[in-house]
Amino acid sequence: MRLAHKERQTIGDADGLLLRGLMPRWLVALIGFAGSVLGFASNLYASSFRNAITAITDHGWLLLLPLSSSIVASCSVLLLYRWQLKRRQELIGISPAELRIGADALESALDDQDVIVGRSLRYLEVKRSSEDLVVFVHGLGLDANDFRPYMAESRFHCIAVTLYGFNTEEKDDPHYRPISLQSHVQLLSYALHKVAAMYPRKRITLVGFSFGADLLLFLSQFAAQETKDLAVRRAVLLDPNVNHSTTTISSRIAKIDESQQPTSSLAKILDSANSTGEFRNLCEYLYKITSKNFAQIRRHAKEVIAELDAISYDKFLDRLGQLSAEVGRANVVLSFDYEEHFNTIARGAAARGMDIQRLECSQLTHFELIGAAFLKDTLEGVLSSEADEP
Repeated sequence: MRLAHKERQTIGDADGLLLRGLMPRWLVALIGFAGSVLGFASNLYASSFRNAITAITDHGWLLLLPLSSSIVASCSVLLLYRWQLKRRQELIGISPAELRIGADALESALDDQDVIVGRSLRYLEVKRSSEDLVVFVHGLGLDANDFRPYMAESRFHCIAVTLYGFNTEEKDDPHYRPISLQSHVQLLSYALHKVAAMYPRKRITLVGFSFGADLLLFLSQFAAQETKDLAVRRAVLLDPNVNHSTTTISSRIAKIDESQQPTSSLAKILDSANSTGEFRNLCEYLYKITSKNFAQIRRHAKEVIAELDAISYDKFLDRLGQLSAEVGRANVVLSFDYEEHFNTIARGAAARGMDIQRLECSQLTHFELIGAAFLKDTLEGVLSSEADEP
């Protein structure tokens, strides 16, 4: 995982977001100014207003003008209020939920060393009437909350999954001990089947970021048959790791001595910052992952990295080809942090018969790929362009 400039949007109160993001600032100012002027004028010239109204009553038909204006203004305000209320309800509608892991999870041949039945996978969901259901998978040490800003604005039904043991509440819970990469992938497949059963008529799109994108690529390796049975419509991979060179921070986390407290080793990671901005981003990232079960994060990093090529792109491209064959469509978006890899990856994809039009090198940095604005443009573009395809 690479750390670069990160502009994170947060959701405060719903009113603030409505005024900032859903209603233009100029309209807010205009409404406020017009109301102030009208109120000031009616107080200052109260007698003139009364005389004007008295004169108008001598010509009854003229009453229709102010009356119709008043009705139009009142209806406009009412409609605006109802629209705001609906949008506010959608924002508040991002609900936490959990999926209980039953004995049927063992049908996916989970690692016998991982005891997970009776525990839960937690997720965030915002329900909308869209036929498209978008399922998000987060990066190393992150969680479903990283997708909240986009989920608040999306027009699609959205679910963001937090991987097993990656919630802050599970940090010191002995029932959520670290599990293997194989179990993580098979639990993700298990969750996807449950979601598909809940919404059988919806078209499922999988979106993975960083290590979350890697997990989607591992589906064909650890849960091939289950993935085929899902009939996922498409997948969008945001900065998947292509080899060891893209795991700069994750590699350091994986090498931390398990017998020691990680504090001093994590502090040394800050020395890699090349600018004040990158230092700030590293501090924010490390602060977040230290609120989680660090043993879980370390094991996950170590096992994912072990599955990657050191220098070659072959394993990445092979898995991408398999995923594309199983889900129908697989789009890959790489950040500018990956630009030195793009040409070789594109040539390798073309040599394997893949559509290189589905590979993109954006002008954004790593964490900007999960910004609300970029996700909105990317997902609405991908899903809208393919809405009528079989």
